[in-house]
Amino acid sequence: MQFTLSLLDILVWPLIVLILCALLRAPLVALLPQARKLKYKDFEMEFGEELKVASRDARQAFPELVSDRKAQLIAAVENLPNSAILGAWAEVEDAAETLLRRDNPDLSLSPDTPYKHMGELLVMGQRLDTAKGKLFTELRRLRNKVAHARDFQVGKAEAILYVELCFQLQCHLRGL
Repeated sequence: MQFTLSLLDILVWPLIVLILCALLRAPLVALLPQARKLKYKDFEMEFGEELKVASRDARQAFPELVSDRKAQLIAAVENLPNSAILGAWAEVEDAAETLLRRDNPDLSLSPDTPYKHMGELLVMGQRLDTAKGKLFTELRRLRNKVAHARDFQVGKAEAILYVELCFQLQCHLRGL
């Protein structure tokens, strides 16, 4: 009896971990693409930065992808309005960062609030006038609500308008 209890005591935690991994496999797999950094003991892996650079290079090599991207995001509004908003903001972010880095290759953005910092730099550098600076700020705020507020949902019409505004701002930034 003592042997059986000792064996159960040893095997219970690994068994519980395996059961939890099996039950949570689908949600964990769904979260994995959103991960930016994975760290376990001495093993560390960063995602996204290389993809961001490759995406920027692809947009420069194939400008027609930008217009296709807009159509894709507007189509995505039907089922995933919040995702379309995040994708549209990524286009503005890339254009703003490209413009800022072109003027200042050694640019260091605030890691806590990079988008706010970008907006301030664009307005201070007179790349955006007051109205466009306010638009940048409002688009950034809505993006932050979508990304960080729990259960925040945007309607389809608002999401389409957001995508349109993001691409207008992105076109302006790319034209500078």
